[in-house]
Amino acid sequence: MASGRTLVFGGRGFVGAAVCKELARRGLTPVLSLGRSQPKAQSEGAIQEVGGVDALKPETFEGLLPDARAVVIAVGEPPWVTDKERAMRSNGTTNITIMQTAAKYKVPRVVLVNATMPTWSVIAGYREGKLAAEREALSYPDKCESPCSVLVIKPGAISGTRQEGCFQVPLWLLLEPMRLVMSALSGPCEAIERWFPSLFGGVLRPPVRVEEIAMAAADLVQDTSFKGIREIGTKELVGYVSSSSQKQD
Repeated sequence: MASGRTLVFGGRGFVGAAVCKELARRGLTPVLSLGRSQPKAQSEGAIQEVGGVDALKPETFEGLLPDARAVVIAVGEPPWVTDKERAMRSNGTTNITIMQTAAKYKVPRVVLVNATMPTWSVIAGYREGKLAAEREALSYPDKCESPCSVLVIKPGAISGTRQEGCFQVPLWLLLEPMRLVMSALSGPCEAIERWFPSLFGGVLRPPVRVEEIAMAAADLVQDTSFKGIREIGTKELVGYVSSSSQKQD
């Protein structure tokens, strides 16, 4: 197993926190959970919270990149942010800056949590930012100039329990029934997306559980033999089984 720290940008967020927990559970430590705000308390144990990290300012995090095992990027804002410039910056420029800096230090594994999304004009900034980040991820091996692996994870809606301040928001109450119905009606849903791509393209996909995203990310971090680029969409993510579980079986 490769040594070195794993940096999780957005590690205190909904997806990032789940990735940190999964990495720690597998012993892929130390795990650094990076965020802009300072942690409320000094972190101890397998997951170390690091504050003062601005994804747009490489000088705030590049000191952590030498000898890093992997970088996981779970940074961005939701699609309902209507300020196009802000949406493109938070979902695109931030991710791109992290990957360009990681390539400079030849970090061997990169995971980008991206999205499967519709082409609605109302979310143009979100979509353009995500697409720009994906293009950067696909060019990472060339810029890194050394053997490396890249995983682009593209869920649609994400099911789980989201922490919002002091409150827990049980997104699964709504999304798990949707997951069941959309999985059962996958054929008709896919047909509707093909017939009306501008309206339903990328929408009628079963929600992905946040734990499934975390397992896929941890598999890439753990697998030192894979080299190259891999993209995983909703079809593979729904019901995802970790490769580490398969090996144990």
